[in-house]
Amino acid sequence: MKCVIDPNLSKKAAFPTALKVCEQLRANGAEICMEQGLTETFGSVAGLQFYPADTLFSDADFAIAIGGDGTILRCAEKILSYAFRHQKAPTPIVGINTGTLGFLAAFEANELDMLNRLSTGEYAISNRMMLKTAIQTDAGKSEPLHALNDIYASRANGRICDFAVSADGREIGVYRADGIIFSTPTGSSAYALSAGGPVMEPDLSLIEMNLICPHSLFARPMLFAPRREISVTYRGAGGGGLSVFVDGAKTTVLRNMQSFTVTCSEHAMPFVDCKGHAFYDALNGKLMQPLKKTE
Repeated sequence: MKCVIDPNLSKKAAFPTALKVCEQLRANGAEICMEQGLTETFGSVAGLQFYPADTLFSDADFAIAIGGDGTILRCAEKILSYAFRHQKAPTPIVGINTGTLGFLAAFEANELDMLNRLSTGEYAISNRMMLKTAIQTDAGKSEPLHALNDIYASRANGRICDFAVSADGREIGVYRADGIIFSTPTGSSAYALSAGGPVMEPDLSLIEMNLICPHSLFARPMLFAPRREISVTYRGAGGGGLSVFVDGAKTTVLRNMQSFTVTCSEHAMPFVDCKGHAFYDALNGKLMQPLKKTE
């Protein structure tokens, strides 16, 4: 069993947690490796090997991300980038939460005994659907970009935006809002939740649409079948543009009558679930925490 460890050292608990993970995996006879850039920090750890970033996931059985949801998301991006380039299946990811919410994590930093289940096979794989977008500008259509959490567009100059939304070529509506979010079920607990959307089980397969601060009394989230192709066209003559983000990374700014599409990606990201109820633990133990404190 070969495991890649990807710690976010900006998190205070990530370094000691990574050391404990190495110890636990070594006791299980696993081959352990990290990116070459971490040699100075972890070079004294026994049995730890270091590889260049472009070969790190070449034959890994698991990737273990240590940090918060952002850390896990960034690790997933590295895995997917390697998988796309080499046309291979992505490495399953194991998230260990040392952050705040940890919706994407398989377990917490105080539950490292769960790592034993990787060698015994006592785990399940949750294949999370992803979104795909192509952006149409005056220069033509972009190469497809893939998102595990969400694709969203928001005002580029502080002004409210007007945009039209259609599904499979049929117009749904023309909206005035600060922006629009399309999320996967995995991303429903991220930005979409803050915008008033529902929390969805991550194993579902659908596309959620949410408006950001709509100038309307009746705007509500919408759910689409994964086979739909949704198009958003910016209507902002004289405006400052519409910035498009894929999993939080800014990709471009749309001008008047430019557009982007959102569809279900043909790729999925495998997440390791060692507990069978990690998502519900996060939902009940973290999002409901402020309510419990008032009881």
